[in-house]
Amino acid sequence: MRITGQSGLDRQVFTDDMGRFEIANLPRGRYHLSALNPAATDQFTDPVELDLSRALSNRVSVNIFLRNDVITTSPKKEKPVVISVAEARQDVPKPARKAFEQALKLRGTKQYEQSLERFNRSIELFPPFFQAFAERGHLLIAMGRAPDAAADFARALELNSRYGPALRGSGICKFQQGKYAEAVQDLARAADAEPGNATVYLFMGTSYVALDRREPARAALEKALSLDPSAAVRAHVHLANLYLKENRLQEAAGELQAYLKIVPDAPDAEKLRAIEAQLRARLQKP
Repeated sequence: MRITGQSGLDRQVFTDDMGRFEIANLPRGRYHLSALNPAATDQFTDPVELDLSRALSNRVSVNIFLRNDVITTSPKKEKPVVISVAEARQDVPKPARKAFEQALKLRGTKQYEQSLERFNRSIELFPPFFQAFAERGHLLIAMGRAPDAAADFARALELNSRYGPALRGSGICKFQQGKYAEAVQDLARAADAEPGNATVYLFMGTSYVALDRREPARAALEKALSLDPSAAVRAHVHLANLYLKENRLQEAAGELQAYLKIVPDAPDAEKLRAIEAQLRARLQKP
């Protein structure tokens, strides 16, 4: 478990065998909680907001649900890949290119250790291979090695400061570290390089939510859904939270309904259905 606060607090604790945790001696204020499962690094959580400024009790219970990072395929036709000038000018040796392509295939089938070995080989054969650094960084995120991933993204950006996958990865790492303002900066640049990537806008929107910047959060989350409704499905929950903060109950209930229609078996589905039912009950009152 990780908790970050606006005052700069950044603490981590382990749960017990039942998944329970306790974080003691927190001053009043607003915090964000997130979790990672070391035994299943492809599971993650969206940050959960905790406001202790109005807490009436010295003890507050928070439920956090891990979910799988499922790779979804959009029904839309893929757009042609745009090759940058920096990529076009690269003279990557064939053995390095072959190792790189092998690494991508192995990563796609979740053979992470073998994929890592192939990425390492491609970089060994061609040290300025910024694409390999960036893609190895995304592999390391999936393996739960965020600090190593951040270093790879930084190296890729040294070689090509405008490379979209590296900017996206750097933003995701900073998001996971609770550095939401810095994450937004990288993700905004990634959006310029990869305007059709829903993941960029999903993480950007979630970062804005954490910063309580509602309008840019809403715009980014809606953009993510417009690009890929399946990959960005969790944006519905974040939008619901934004509408709840503004007491827009009808819109909040609609977003929860949309999410549950697509992901009826989500780990927190029961909780979200209860919230939706409560909202609709309130809407029926005169």
